[in-house]
Amino acid sequence: MKITKYSLILVFMGISGHAGAQMSSRIDQFFLDPSVINPAAMSAQKKATASMFFNRIYSAVQGTPQNMLANIVLPLPNERTTFGVFYLNENAGFSKLQNAYVSYAYKIPFSEESSLSMGVSLGFMNQSFDPSKAVYIHANDPVINSLIFSPAVNRADLRASAYYANKGLMFGVSTSRLPKPRFDYSYFNYKAEYNLQNVSNVLLGYSFEVGEKMKIQPMANVTLWDFKNYRSQLNINAKYDDKFWFGFSGNDASQFGANMGADLGGGTRLGYAFMYPTGKSREVLGNGHEFFFTIGLGRGTSAAEEETVSPVENPNERRKVQITVTNLPGFIESGLGIDTAGITIAKLDSNAKAVPGFYIVTGVSSDEGKANKMIKNLYINDQFSFKYFDHKNKSYYVFVKYFKTRNEADRFLLSSEVGLSQAWVREVK
Repeated sequence: MKITKYSLILVFMGISGHAGAQMSSRIDQFFLDPSVINPAAMSAQKKATASMFFNRIYSAVQGTPQNMLANIVLPLPNERTTFGVFYLNENAGFSKLQNAYVSYAYKIPFSEESSLSMGVSLGFMNQSFDPSKAVYIHANDPVINSLIFSPAVNRADLRASAYYANKGLMFGVSTSRLPKPRFDYSYFNYKAEYNLQNVSNVLLGYSFEVGEKMKIQPMANVTLWDFKNYRSQLNINAKYDDKFWFGFSGNDASQFGANMGADLGGGTRLGYAFMYPTGKSREVLGNGHEFFFTIGLGRGTSAAEEETVSPVENPNERRKVQITVTNLPGFIESGLGIDTAGITIAKLDSNAKAVPGFYIVTGVSSDEGKANKMIKNLYINDQFSFKYFDHKNKSYYVFVKYFKTRNEADRFLLSSEVGLSQAWVREVK
């Protein structure tokens, strides 16, 4: 007679935390890269980045979930299309789960400050078991044997997501589905089986300023399995000068903790989160730890935020005059060959808005002084440029040309006349 055991499998799935097709491992610092939960949120990034998360839940218990996650976001210059690559490796007990997929997101702007992004993802999930890590209740436990002696199982993994942003508000929903959710394992006359549930996520966050250099950002994430069971996470962060952050978080598993991190420039960020259970379970389960690291990739990252490396200039070979630059046409009229020490880039009026159209942009910075240095460095290379201020993301964009239509801007960018590999077209409405 065949013996079918389900109880141990259900307990195992509850402990491991991957009872779903979509990435459902707990990420405590999800607010640092929401696209790991909602791929459509990739469109909120203007820079190419590669992020990594590593965490361990309940560190005092052997075999509790340990996750390593990598996420690459690649926005295109048109500021609407973004591609992404995701990989998750989760070890829990004698189980190993791998989840990988590629994503596509497209942003539909409604106004200068609001947009809706749609995302789709296609990938696979691999489930396997390591016999060397199995703990037997009995020497020949049939359920354990049916799992560890069965080959690894691969399944296609499909995801769909939507992400809405309006000023400081962000809201996103995502869901996943395995076309074949049933998993069957057998060992002689014994078998084990289970169905992975569809996993959905709801993200809600808001960012607002407190003073000139301080931002507060609360964000919540709710994960649902077949819309029957759920898990919730809440975090609130304070960010100073867009460089340092500190926050507190909690979840419905009676865990509370803190997180902190820093932006090191050039797209590089480091973060750490600490979570601990409350009550007597703290001594039994132990604390949770998570590390976060991200770097900028290619165009639109370090070149977009950091100062352009200035070439060597011989001041003796340049004209010693004093000029103040207030716009691009006036700068062009001043001509080339002026010593940059005599060039003053006028400060922009904080209330002024850029003329609607299409700009050939070469760099962006939240610091106006850095934007001015970009302009001077371009001038040394015989390239005129100026800047405009984007009130939505509070950044200064350095541009070399302005056009009324996208076709004209695209043709200019593709021509050999430009000679700027870092340039891209940006629309201002």
